[in-house]
Amino acid sequence: MPATRPHVERDAKAAEILDAAEPMLLRDGYEATTMAAIARAAGVSPNAVYWYFPGKDELLAAVLRRRHERAFARHDERGEISMAERAQDALRQIDELGELAVTIHERAKHSPVLAEVHEQFHADLERRGREGFEAGGLDPEQARLATDALIAMVEGIHLHDEERDPAGRDELVMWAIARFLDGA
Repeated sequence: MPATRPHVERDAKAAEILDAAEPMLLRDGYEATTMAAIARAAGVSPNAVYWYFPGKDELLAAVLRRRHERAFARHDERGEISMAERAQDALRQIDELGELAVTIHERAKHSPVLAEVHEQFHADLERRGREGFEAGGLDPEQARLATDALIAMVEGIHLHDEERDPAGRDELVMWAIARFLDGA
């Protein structure tokens, strides 16, 4: 059994666990990824994982928060970007999650911690979408409607289209953005 390393600071150890968990969750999915496997990959005892993350939902939520923070930090570093670029960034994030995105939607119905992360992600997407559409010339109400329509379209495709053709989805999203902005 891997030993714990008490000399490593709490944040650093939590980050090590997240570093081990993230690729496993993305590759193997929620159900197939066990806390014991994450502990082995992180080089800590299973009890150490549970010390930092009381359950798998809390661990997944922490992975998602970190991914979210990193993605939006990269976005902020780029400064002003077009609505199309904003959408492409969001689509990449969803694609990187793969099947885990469907799991998040399902588990958020029963897991308060995942519901909170999902709601925060949506709130950030909505805010950034409105900002992008307003920068493209839409008034605030039209920007809200365009953002809501875009999010509904992407979620509908991602959650209900088993084929999930990213190129076709991206083409549809770029077409919709162009149509919304043509009315500005």
